Amino acid sequence: MTQPNFAHMTDTELRAYVLQNLNNSEVFHAYVDCLHAANPNPQPMSIEEAKAELERRVNQGQR
Repeated sequence: MTQPNFAHMTDTELRAYVLQNLNNSEVFHAYVDCLHAANPNPQPMSIEEAKAELERRVNQGQR
């Protein structure tokens, strides 16, 4: 079985494919490469920033 061309998939399609193929390390690495390409210089969050972001996301879901 041949795999799709990950480079031609959207982020959403690739994420869905990863979730459907959890044991496929090639798919996982393609997804991580995609995430890294989108944000090559990620900045770590402080604990306070992470808590605020989590609270924001929880509150969005309650609407």
